[in-house]
This record gives sequence, structure tokens and C-alpha cells, in this order.
Amino acid sequence: MEHAIDTSSEPTGTEPEACVWPLRLDHLEIGKDAVVASVDSDDQALRQHILDMGLTPGTEVTMMKYAPMGDPIEIRLRGYELTLRRADAARIALANIHDAHKLQRENAAVGSTEHPALGEKAYRPRPGAHSIPAGNPIAFALAGNQNCGKTTLFNQLTGSNQHVGNFPGVTVDRKDGQIKGHPEATITDLPGIYSLSPYTSEEVVSRNFILQTKPDALIDIVDATNIERNLYLTMQLMELDCPMVLALNMMDEVAANGGTIDVNLLESMLGIPVVPISAAKNEGTGELVEHAMHVARYRERPGRLDFCAPNGPDGGALHRCIHSVAHLIEDHAKAAGIPVRFAATKLVEGDTLVQEALGLDQNELDALEHIISQMEGESGKDRLSALADMRFAFIGEVCRACVVKPRESREHKRSVAIDRILTGRFTAFPAFLLIMALVFWVSFGSLGAWLQGLMEEGVSWLTGLAAGALAAAGVNPVVQSLVIDGVFAGVGSMLSFLPLIVVLFLLLSMLEDSGYMARVAFVMDKV
Repeated sequence: MEHAIDTSSEPTGTEPEACVWPLRLDHLEIGKDAVVASVDSDDQALRQHILDMGLTPGTEVTMMKYAPMGDPIEIRLRGYELTLRRADAARIALANIHDAHKLQRENAAVGSTEHPALGEKAYRPRPGAHSIPAGNPIAFALAGNQNCGKTTLFNQLTGSNQHVGNFPGVTVDRKDGQIKGHPEATITDLPGIYSLSPYTSEEVVSRNFILQTKPDALIDIVDATNIERNLYLTMQLMELDCPMVLALNMMDEVAANGGTIDVNLLESMLGIPVVPISAAKNEGTGELVEHAMHVARYRERPGRLDFCAPNGPDGGALHRCIHSVAHLIEDHAKAAGIPVRFAATKLVEGDTLVQEALGLDQNELDALEHIISQMEGESGKDRLSALADMRFAFIGEVCRACVVKPRESREHKRSVAIDRILTGRFTAFPAFLLIMALVFWVSFGSLGAWLQGLMEEGVSWLTGLAAGALAAAGVNPVVQSLVIDGVFAGVGSMLSFLPLIVVLFLLLSMLEDSGYMARVAFVMDKV
């Protein structure tokens, strides 16, 4: 990719003040590749958040661009772009800095396969699980990354049968609705998140909702064009041991650009039903609802919860660690109503919320720390890096087996070309001022003003009509004054602003849908 901005005044990694070894990500030159050497932070939650985004030691990253004011930065890793503030990037040490290259991941040998119908896969209820009788209420939770089409899918599933509020105790949006054609089924749209780690309020809300409310099934929506990044959350949701369906969204875009995904093989490797859909075109949503209702009604839980390799590069150290912790806390997890595998991995991460919920005594905490420390010594990795590496290694294995990456679409090429202007160092702010001036001119000076004039004429006509009717009816002059000078004049003056507000918000929503607001956030973040 060509340089998006002029970096003549940006640190290049060769200047004396930038030559502090090891070089940090916030000083990597545009167009250079480097390998993450370590992630250093006293804030464990922030460090885990960085690792969860894929910046694990040994991962190659490419510096794409700096914001016009130098902060934030955009990098490419694991096949997707990621934006970081420079303060966070400064915590990431680099090694093996070299010119950027394009190493394409080897595509899977995927043939043409038909997606199985209901009941064709052997997803069986767990022993002792009771099916939900037909007609009884069923509760779903819709989870997924941000910008993966979650809201679009929610609207397709519920239509107008939805209401918006907040989760109890927090100002995080919550949307609930009834699934069309299934009045007994309700679905809650959880906040868009990238993992179930307790870093943001959205992550805590989503996790607590699933663990405490215990929905009958999860619908996990994944962006098929960016499947490597999205599957990280999928693996954590599977550890919750709750019936779930994976919705592969934007499959039409994947197919249109020469890509494909072996859905059958993906199902067998993950152990959950996978349904290809296009939420924007409402394709595949009927089959998704059928699978979701099926796994919820018959309590069909994920076929696998274990993603660690017994004979992996670390000699199976993490595998033994997780299973030892699971054995140690099994009775506590069952008493607290927390899935054992989920609780075990969260304890390895050092999740204080889970630790407090389990109520472990000091001897158990000491044993837990001993098990984890032993794993760190055997694997040569700290606990957070070991878990993140385990998940991304499994995701890589799945993608190599199931996914043929699509070629770059014309839309993406066009978007990159536009970015050179909208986020360029010398063009971003003039473009922003020009666009916002155009929005306000249309809202208040041309279209909005014309609609406002029509509204005022309409109110005046209606006021005159009402005044004539009241006078003809012989209504008391005081009442006439109250209605005409009070109600009509007061309400009419406020209504005259309505066209301006409608046009303004319409234009702003168009900017948001076009993706420009995300670019504004990138450009204006430092300001």
C-alpha cells in the first residue's frame, strides 16, 4: 500500500532520539514490517486487551499510517487493520524490522460443498439436559464484534418488534425484540465487543448478561471477510458451554471477490452449527433462525471446549495447566453457576471478577498460582501471552483448513484511495471543514431553509383556518387567544425548526453509514 500521509516529520526509527532499543511500535516507520518482541504494561487489563487484539509476541505487524497529528496510528496484522493510540503502541517492543512484504497465507483446498440441513450434524444434548417444549419462551443473546453487521441482523430478525433501553446500572445500550414468526422467542442485542475480558464496561456487561441471565442460546455473528479477527470472541463464547450458532455474515462479499469458506469443515472443527448469511440482503436468516431455535430447544451445546494442543510447541504446558486448574476449581464453579472451562481460563488470565465469584480459599489460591507459574516456566511465556497464542494458533489452523481469502475488492481499493485524501496529513482537516460546511449549508441554508419555509407556511395556513373556525363558532376571545397565540404560535415556532433538525441528522447518518465518521475519529482523536 502506498504511503497514506507524508511522514517527513514523523519518527522513522533511524533518528537518534528514536534509537532506544528495543524500538517501540509508536516509532516504526510507515511501510516497515516488524515482529512484536514483548508487550510491557503495569496495567494487566490493558496488556491483556492488547494481546487479545492479536499483538502477541512473535506476530508480524506493518505500519500503515499515522493520523495527521501523529496520533493514533494504523497497523496491519493477521490480515486486518487495527488502530492504536501511540501511548498504547509505546508499550509494544519490536524486533526484526524490515521492509514490508506481502506474504499471502496459503489458502485451503476448499471444494464446492452443500451446507447440511437440520439434524444432519451430530450435535447432541448433554446428558441430563431437558429440551424446551414447543411454545415455551426461548431467550437468545446476539453477540459479535463491532462493525460486523450485528445491528443489521438484529433488525432483520425482529423488524419493528423491538425496544431500546440500558442494561441495569450502566449506560450501555440494550436492545430487545421478538423474532419475526416466533412470538415465543426474544433476542437481546449485546454490545459490540472483541473479547470477554474485563477491560471495557461493554465486555463486563456482555459477560455478566450471559452468565447471570443464562439465555437459552447464543447467536454469534462473524464478519466472514475478517474471520481471523472475529473468531477470537467465538472461542471465548464457546467456553461458556451454552448452545450457540455461528452466523457467517457478508458471505456474498466473500463469494463476489473470489473467496469461499468450507462451512461443513468449519462446523466440524468448531463443533457448533455454522450458517452463511448476508444480513444486509436478508439471505440465510431464515435458516439461521431454524438452527438457533433447534439448538436452544434441544440444548445442543458446543461439541468442543478445549482448544489447547496437548503436544503443542510449549510441550503441552498450557494444556496441563488449564486442566489442572479446572480440576481444582470444579466444585466452586458448579456452585457459582460458572462453566468450568471458562472459569479455568479466566483464572489463568488473572480475572479478579471470576476469582471473587468462585470464593477460593487461600490454599486454593496458592495452588492456583503454583500451577500457573509452573506453566510459565515450562512454556517460556507469561500467562496472558500463552492463552492468546493458544487461541490465535487454533484460529490459524482453522483458517488454513477452511478459508480461501477473497481478493481485494474494488470497493476496498476505492476506500484506500479516498483515505489518502480524507485522512492525509495535509488534506484531512481541509476535507473535514469542507464536508461539515457543506452539511451545515444544506441543513440551514438551502434544503433545510426551503423545508422550513414550507413548514411555516403550513402552520400559518392551519392557524388561519383554526382562527376562522373559532371565530365562526363564537368561542370566547380569551380561549381564542389561548389557542391561536398560545398553542398554535408556540408549537408552530418549534415545528419550524423540525425540518432543519431532520435534514441535519439525515446528513450525519449518511456520513456515519458511509464510514466517514470512523475516519473523523481517527483524524480528530488527538484534538
